[in-house]
Amino acid sequence: MKAIRLHKTGGPEVLQVDEVETPKPGLGEVLIRAHSIGVGLPDQLIRTGRYPWMPALPTIPGIEMSGTVAAIGTNVTKLKEGESVVVSAVPERGCYAEYMVADANWVFPCSEAINLSDAACLINYRVAWNILHTAARVRAGDTVVIVGAAGGVGNALLQLAKVAELVTVALTRSPLKVKYLIEQGADYVIDTSSNDLSKQIRTVTDGRGVDFFIDPVGGVSFVNHLDLLAPMGMLIMYGLMEGFPPDGIFRAQCKNWARSPAVRLFSIHSYDDQPEVTETNVALLLKMIEDIRIKPMIYAEFPLNMASEAHRLLDEGDVIGKIILQPGRTKPLYTNFSIPL
Repeated sequence: MKAIRLHKTGGPEVLQVDEVETPKPGLGEVLIRAHSIGVGLPDQLIRTGRYPWMPALPTIPGIEMSGTVAAIGTNVTKLKEGESVVVSAVPERGCYAEYMVADANWVFPCSEAINLSDAACLINYRVAWNILHTAARVRAGDTVVIVGAAGGVGNALLQLAKVAELVTVALTRSPLKVKYLIEQGADYVIDTSSNDLSKQIRTVTDGRGVDFFIDPVGGVSFVNHLDLLAPMGMLIMYGLMEGFPPDGIFRAQCKNWARSPAVRLFSIHSYDDQPEVTETNVALLLKMIEDIRIKPMIYAEFPLNMASEAHRLLDEGDVIGKIILQPGRTKPLYTNFSIPL
């Protein structure tokens, strides 16, 4: 079978198409034939060697997949051959391939009514759901800032925030994405490439600040977001696009003590030993897709061998929504809101 492997870290060009042996399912495992494979931030971080849970090389990246059960190992009773499924491979990875073997506890049935391309985006929504409802514990009416709101997780956060009746402030660095975010229903959209963020936040909140500021970037500017919080507000970091924040976060909190600000880290790895929680999340989110309460926004569907091109687009920051890889596809397909370069 064909698989995308990393033999070294670096730019998109290090994603190599290899011919490897098709795996066989063992005890408690199933073999999945891939339909669609999600491409996202954790894959970028692994490719560049910056992931806190860095695997040994060579490795097949990828933490999310939709497909069909091709074979079943021993002692697996909840799944059957030919069934449509979603795979959550956060602990083990390995989705950038035509086939993968997965622990049956992390493989979940998918209704035939749901497009498998949409189902491959589900981990973004799983991350977003847990940020909002377990890390932040939002309540209707709360104000939430979403950094990178046009991206995969950012778009999921925006949609789920609307479902939760939150006031949304969507941030983007691209003027091209402002119109898209308005159409997606964001209450406020701020283009940070041409506007003073602090001033704009004060304006849209009448000087109060925001209840939650959700950031996948980190880096040196992370600490400055504390100044944008309302009393009892929370700053949440779920990614490291610009690296770890500098020391001094707690000291900065103390300088804002009168507003009692909180800082929280979030990683979906918190649930690596809780497949039952993931099963509940997946069932809930699949039902929300089926009921059209949420709708994954797919930027492009690429053949598997175009993984390096998918990563190039991610690196350049031009993606709106999600890119997926499809082993069965021979030519790329862009959606009507894509901006192919």
